[in-house]
Amino acid sequence: MQRLVLVGGGHGHVQVIKALNRLSRPASVHVTLIDPQDSASYSGMVPGCVSKLYTPDQTLIRLRPLAEWASIDYMKRSVVDIDTNQRKLYLNDVSGSNDDDEEHAATCVEYDAVSFDIGSATRGLDETPGAAEFTIPTRPISDLVKRIADEEEVVESKLEDGSWKKDGGAHVVVVGAGAAGIELSLAMRARWDHFFAGDDDSSTLKVTLLDSGDELLPHETMPCRKALRKVLSDRNIQVQHQAQVEKITKDEIVLQEGEKMPYTHCVWATGANRHPLADKLRERGIAVSDRGWIRVGPTLQSVSHPEIFAAGDCCTIEGLPDNKPSPPKAGVYAVRAGPLLIENLIGYLAGKSQDDLTKYNPQSDFLKLLMAGDGTALGFRFGLALYGKWVWLLKDKIDVMFMDLFQAENLPVLDESKKGDRLDTSQYDAAQDNKPRLEPKEAAELLLRTDDDVDFQAAWGVLRSMMKDDEYKSKVLSYAEVTQV
Repeated sequence: MQRLVLVGGGHGHVQVIKALNRLSRPASVHVTLIDPQDSASYSGMVPGCVSKLYTPDQTLIRLRPLAEWASIDYMKRSVVDIDTNQRKLYLNDVSGSNDDDEEHAATCVEYDAVSFDIGSATRGLDETPGAAEFTIPTRPISDLVKRIADEEEVVESKLEDGSWKKDGGAHVVVVGAGAAGIELSLAMRARWDHFFAGDDDSSTLKVTLLDSGDELLPHETMPCRKALRKVLSDRNIQVQHQAQVEKITKDEIVLQEGEKMPYTHCVWATGANRHPLADKLRERGIAVSDRGWIRVGPTLQSVSHPEIFAAGDCCTIEGLPDNKPSPPKAGVYAVRAGPLLIENLIGYLAGKSQDDLTKYNPQSDFLKLLMAGDGTALGFRFGLALYGKWVWLLKDKIDVMFMDLFQAENLPVLDESKKGDRLDTSQYDAAQDNKPRLEPKEAAELLLRTDDDVDFQAAWGVLRSMMKDDEYKSKVLSYAEVTQV
């Protein structure tokens, strides 16, 4: 029996779990999932959850029932060490727990192939004095929503009993102005605005977004950046550039240039840092980059140990076609890597050489969707700024469609007559390509509309057609750019 171990229930691995169910995977392969949490948070829906557009349960992929459906062993544990010579993973000690299952109380697990999809930690949280003590970090994601909800209860209670600050206001500061920070600043505005509404409907809630650079999302086009500034300005989100945090006290953020910024709540959204396990992997001789990312090639295999795979935020991909850099830390790339990971894990166990495995060629750009917290969203694709209710409906459709794949009530009954069927390595949204194509001028006009009557399915069809047909894309952009410049 060959032993495949999946470490972490990230966006790529949940697809592997579903695909390698007991009927689809080779009978000679035994699969184990190791994750310290029963559920995995889907990052794309978390800002919407903070805005109360989703419930916390809607953002979770339940790992235990998914693994049970697939007849995959699930161990609620953490990997703390690895022996690459003996091919063993060492787990955290649960000797004092109530787990009577001998296998699940084991201290190590052997593997023939192991894959890591463990995400990342929050950059600068431990290095910046006061950040870990006084802020709400974005990771672990599962704690973010709970921490904000807990703070909300305190605010609400103090407002009711009159013990809140004399001026009645609040100042939420979001440190980090990437996509996550931008969305969370909008989410906090949407979530708490009503608490601090004055008699004239004006709000005494101040929201500030601290950006260490000179401009938000500088790699986007001018129309996109302009649209983003308008969305933030319309919702009274203050943006402060060149703001690098020196330290944080209980009620002040001290910037490196000496400015002191009073605050009531601070969200730490500074981006990805290496997972704590990365340092141990490096000690054991596994190739890890200077920044702490597991180094893999286009097959998602470690460049030092071909039996080790990695996907998602925890890795950096080397040797991509045309000298492409490794893709950014964005959920879409972990999602897109899932089908390839399925294929290559089974291919490796079947004895295929690295040359015969499938190579990942990540898209150079992707549809970026930023929810505004109020039932609208802002999108960027092909240099165009997309905005309105329809953009939110599109984002919701994409996210919910992915999540629905793993909900227990949607999992198919495993039919014994289909044992040994071909593994499903299709992209989860592949069926969306069968939509009628609009004429380029009509397509451009549709994408630039901001009214509530836009058919988001039709707009999505246009975007997908543009992605697959460069000539069509050029024609649509030739009409759209004249309008949006």
